[in-house]
Amino acid sequence: MSLLRENDTIAAIATPAGPGGIGIVRISGDMAPEMFHGLFRPSSRIMDRHPQSHRLYHGWFIDPETGEAVDEVLAVLMRAPASYTREHVLEIQCHSGPAILSRILEACLYSGARLADPGEFTRRAFLNGRIDLVQAEAVAEITSAKSHSAGRLALSQLQGRLSERVDEIRHALKDCLASLEVAIDYPDEDVDILDEYGTAQRLSNHVIKPIEAMISEFERTRIFRQGAGVLIAGRPNVGKSSLLNALLCEDRAIVSAIPGTTRDPVEAELHINGIAVKFTDTAGIRPDPDPVEAIGIGKVREMFAASDLVLWLLEAGVPVSDHDLEAASLIARSDRFHQTLIVFSKCDMQAGSCGPDDEITQRNLRVIREKFPEADVSSYVCISSVTGQGLPELEKAVADRIMQAAGSELPDTAINTRHRAVLSKVLDTARRALQSVTSEMSPEISAMELREALTDLSEVTGEGVTEEVLNHLFSSFCLGK
Repeated sequence: MSLLRENDTIAAIATPAGPGGIGIVRISGDMAPEMFHGLFRPSSRIMDRHPQSHRLYHGWFIDPETGEAVDEVLAVLMRAPASYTREHVLEIQCHSGPAILSRILEACLYSGARLADPGEFTRRAFLNGRIDLVQAEAVAEITSAKSHSAGRLALSQLQGRLSERVDEIRHALKDCLASLEVAIDYPDEDVDILDEYGTAQRLSNHVIKPIEAMISEFERTRIFRQGAGVLIAGRPNVGKSSLLNALLCEDRAIVSAIPGTTRDPVEAELHINGIAVKFTDTAGIRPDPDPVEAIGIGKVREMFAASDLVLWLLEAGVPVSDHDLEAASLIARSDRFHQTLIVFSKCDMQAGSCGPDDEITQRNLRVIREKFPEADVSSYVCISSVTGQGLPELEKAVADRIMQAAGSELPDTAINTRHRAVLSKVLDTARRALQSVTSEMSPEISAMELREALTDLSEVTGEGVTEEVLNHLFSSFCLGK
């Protein structure tokens, strides 16, 4: 973005499209105070020409071309630097009708503002030093958070917790570098200036181990951030679609006695223990599918790898069939049995009970154990999608498996994909520096590695980030943010 565009006054609608209680048009830049006086007519006859910052004023928004009132509004002027962007910011709170919002925005553009680019308000907050890049990313994550846990992690990031951890690593790198530079500057001193052991310990304990911990937490916190994926798999007509509908308490998937009704995956999201869980109903798996079914089964095979948990449905009271074993073979070939929960469905249709004392259930479990030793047959759930029997137990079992993968407690901080890529580079460089220090190599080599690590680390919080990265990050924001 050019410096000229960065100095423009920008405007955008800051609230989502559609009916709602209120709509907001946001303006940021040098012209915001001028627009306050030119586009807003206060309802009170007495008003200071220099309105108080951060105070709501009641009045009317005026069309600059016609002079007529557009809407009854509240206006707030936030003077620089005490604003989101550290520029003068004007917000017009009006009724949320699309026509009203569009007319107010058009009036702002007519008065000299330009339409903001996606994420430009937050980008200006970053460029003006109000927040770092980690916090800017948190803004986007808060607005798109799908669950309570994702919102809490994003808020922690916005509050600067992750930035603090990165700063601690930066300070440790600088301390190690300072020790090396003293040794470089005074090579002829009689005493040993460089404490190789102390430098190595600090590098290991305060740089390498913290970065390793953050990277290792990435996969676990992914579930808290993005949610978990649960795949419902099994042969045709085993009750997969009925289970999805029962979990949702609505008819989302088509249920039919005709085999192969489900061809494309059908997805639905629930919240379990504060985590967004996406359940996916899939095509029935059998050895002799028709051409269209084969495409659906191929999609199931691809989705196994991306799922956090597989629910393998078998019919209660019915011996395991070749079709059931075909589904098991797909799970085995995808190496997902360690993340598979066996579910016996249609337990309302059998005379006896589905449980440890049921003979057919135990026989089925023995067959599965013999053919697929890696399958976990120690725990299973019996359900009825018609009566609701076993559904609470199934939800608890799903929650337990997901929390086992995610960890019992929400961490204070969590990195995203970009952070992981940058931290991985820093980790590799820091390990090379540690090796050179412990090998008593020339301190110039170790210092070079540490300088590279510091340069790479600056990309996390944005000090060394490129324009291309900024453009990519902020392009995913909405217009008013």
